[in-house]
Amino acid sequence: MWYPGHISKAKRKIKEYLKAVDTIMIILDARAPLATTAFEENIFSNKDVLFVLNKADLSDETYNNLWVKEISKTNPVITFSKKESVEKIKKFIKTYSKEKLKETRILIAGVPNVGKSSIINKVSGRKLAKTGMAPGITRGLQWINLGKVKLLDTPGILYSKLFNKDVTAKLLLIGSIPVESVDKYDIITRAYEIFSNELNIKETFEEFIENFGKKRGYLAKGGLVDFERAKNNFFKAVAEGKFGRMTFDKEVQLWMQR
Repeated sequence: MWYPGHISKAKRKIKEYLKAVDTIMIILDARAPLATTAFEENIFSNKDVLFVLNKADLSDETYNNLWVKEISKTNPVITFSKKESVEKIKKFIKTYSKEKLKETRILIAGVPNVGKSSIINKVSGRKLAKTGMAPGITRGLQWINLGKVKLLDTPGILYSKLFNKDVTAKLLLIGSIPVESVDKYDIITRAYEIFSNELNIKETFEEFIENFGKKRGYLAKGGLVDFERAKNNFFKAVAEGKFGRMTFDKEVQLWMQR
């Protein structure tokens, strides 16, 4: 499975920097709040932890409310999207983060491609952190100085091995794992099954990708569909929310058991 070396290095660096921060803000993808906790949360066990359900404009509003209600039983949480005012995040940080020596230091954590750097850029009002739809854009730790608030941007982290097929499939659907790196076909087809159940699509994966490729003009020599290109672009379109709002994690009651 995709697990670039910089992730292991990032975990080591995060542990080193923990003494320098007072609060952890974990960014989750609102479409898959459980799947996007697929990393060693216990490294933050002695810190105050806040949660942000990001990309909430791409997820089902009903489930957004259910997830906020469940997570808020133990931790402060808000939903957020790029369409919302930055004041919402600023107020959240000010209300729930600790201040020490008249300064607030917050470590921003999460799996790849949940929008950590985008949130930092929005809060700062400047493009201080690299962003992009592909996972793994941020490679090193970076302090963002906002005056009395300092944010530590970190690379996306994941478990080195993912044994749960559904978790892996959901991470693929939201773009936290690049489709090009998934070599197990059963993960690909499981991801499609989760997606197709949302839209009540009856086609098989192969039929859907063939039709998707024809409509998009992803053709190889001889007019045949370039299946690999069509498949890769399909998953990228899902991750970008091109098929409408949907939530892949619906088992809200499992939050406490993670």
